[in-house]
Amino acid sequence: MAYAEFATSLLEKLKLSHAPVGIAFLDEAPGGVKHYEEAVPSACTFWKAAERELFYTTASDHYNCPIGAITQGFQIPQPVSANAMELIGMMGKISYLEAAEASHVPTVEKKHKVIVYGPLKEFGEIQPDVVLLVATPLQAMMISEASGVASWGTGHESRTLGRPACAVIPSSLKSNDTTISMACMGARTFADIKDEEVLISIPARALVELQNRLPVILEANVDMKKFYDTHKGNFAPV
Repeated sequence: MAYAEFATSLLEKLKLSHAPVGIAFLDEAPGGVKHYEEAVPSACTFWKAAERELFYTTASDHYNCPIGAITQGFQIPQPVSANAMELIGMMGKISYLEAAEASHVPTVEKKHKVIVYGPLKEFGEIQPDVVLLVATPLQAMMISEASGVASWGTGHESRTLGRPACAVIPSSLKSNDTTISMACMGARTFADIKDEEVLISIPARALVELQNRLPVILEANVDMKKFYDTHKGNFAPV
C-alpha cells in the first residue's frame, strides 16, 4: 500500500483534524528512524508526538505509564509492576477501576522489542500493524461503515471500548477489525483528545478494504442525506 497517498486521502476525504498515525511493533528499530529521547508521562503521549514525526520507542520509554506498557505488550520489571499495582489501587479507591479488571485488560500479543510511531504518510518501507485515528463521531461512522464493521451478518462486529484508551490497539489487533474507543481521561489529558473526539484503531488487514470502500461510503451517505432531507420535508416540523 502507498501509505502517503492513503494518509492524504483519509485527511482530505474525511476532513480529519489530526494526521493518521501508524504504529508498528518490531524486533528492532528500522535504519534511519530515531529514538524518541524525551521522557513522557504516558504511552498515549506518543500518539500526539507521532502526528508530527517518525520515531521508535523501547519498553523503558513506556514505564512512566505502567498500564500503557502492559497494554502495548511489554514485560515490565518488578518496580514498574509495583507502580502499576499502586496506580490500580488508587483507581479502585476512587471507584474508577476495579482491581479484578486489571488481569482482563488486553495486551499486544505480537512479540516485539520496539514500537515505531509516526505519521502514516512516512511509513514507506515500514508496514504499520495498526493505523490510529482521532476523529469526530461522524467521521468514525464513515470509517466504521467503510471498514465493514457496521455490516450485519458478515462476522465482523462493531465494538466500542472504554478505558484505558490504549487497549483499543491490542483489541483491534486481536479481532483483526476496526475498533473504536471512547478514549479515557488519560488519553484526553496526555494525547489531547478533545471532548468531541473518539479514537479509532484500524488493523493492517482492514486498510485495503477501507481504502477501496471509503469513497463509495462517502458518496452513499451524501445520497442518503438528500433522501432523508426530502423525506423529512414531507412532515410537519417537530
